[in-house]
Amino acid sequence: MWFFRSPSIVYGEDSISFFNELPQRRLVIVTDGNIIRAGLLQKIKNELPSDSEILIIDDVPIEPTISYVLSLKGRIIDFNPDLIIGLGGGSCMDCAKVVFVTYERPDIDLHDITPLVNLDLRKKARLILIPTTSGTGSECSWAAVISDDDHGRKNEFASPEIIADFAIIDPAMVSSLPEPVRKSTAVDALAHAIEARSSTWKNSYSDIFSDKAVELISGNLFDAISHPENMEAVSNVHMGASMAGLAFSNSQITLAHSLGHSLGAHFKIPHGISVGIFLPHVIRFNYAESKGEYVALNKKFPPNLRKRYLYLTVENFLKVLSMPVKISDLNIKKDEYEKKMDSMVSVALESTGTVLNPRDAGRAELEMFLREIE
Repeated sequence: MWFFRSPSIVYGEDSISFFNELPQRRLVIVTDGNIIRAGLLQKIKNELPSDSEILIIDDVPIEPTISYVLSLKGRIIDFNPDLIIGLGGGSCMDCAKVVFVTYERPDIDLHDITPLVNLDLRKKARLILIPTTSGTGSECSWAAVISDDDHGRKNEFASPEIIADFAIIDPAMVSSLPEPVRKSTAVDALAHAIEARSSTWKNSYSDIFSDKAVELISGNLFDAISHPENMEAVSNVHMGASMAGLAFSNSQITLAHSLGHSLGAHFKIPHGISVGIFLPHVIRFNYAESKGEYVALNKKFPPNLRKRYLYLTVENFLKVLSMPVKISDLNIKKDEYEKKMDSMVSVALESTGTVLNPRDAGRAELEMFLREIE
């Protein structure tokens, strides 16, 4: 027996006006300084009922840690909200998910946020997530990535109970994205869609969202970059990213994310870049096991980008975007890379994506990938 899980999705232009319809009045907004400086928090505040009381958490780091999340617990419990809002990229939304758990269940150890533990949430509040990038898919997923404090290992906390009650997919939240961020987050979303299509947990529902996500992202990204005032293109990429989030949340990712998480944790590389650099290599490695899925996905790319095989198409897509394809493009010193090789392999081995990859991969294969991008 399987389940397809999703938040209620509010999408399209002016979808943040949905806040006018909500009964909640005591709100915690989890965000960061960049979102505030970009004026996006103010856009949300403009839509809230005038009698709303708001606690703003505005210092979420790029990679939130367990200690950071726990440091917020007392403030939020004292405020006693009936709604928690995650506004931002994956870090802010993932942080909001775990903050939601610590508020509802202050007694729980964060490592008990697993599908096997009944958390019994939503006794106090509801959860809304609003992405300000088109890539992480966190607004639609039931996972949250929070780093350890000591060695930067990224914990993948997951539970169906941390799916948002509502995900708001408003193109106004991403219309002014800087070009490098628009590119890297779109690559992350593309990787979500492709890996969801080939995961051993793939299914007919997730396949549909994967296919449409690839079509919307690859077919609209370049227009969204060149003409950010083209709200149709921006909206299509934004919806495609959320569909990719639905796809991988209901089927899981594979090796490109295992390796990308590890590389990113060791060298502080943005997630879309660290995953994208491995994606064509992983597709080629998995090709025999996932040929039918990859052929179907390849057809979703525009003809001017499409090559004979999906891994060549993805290589071309990254090249046209001027994305990094080698470690030398990331200003990582070769001796530092070599020094951390064993640790990167070990971290990648522990990832869910390695377990659910369609082709078995052990230590030797993971090291092979890490050397292919040197």
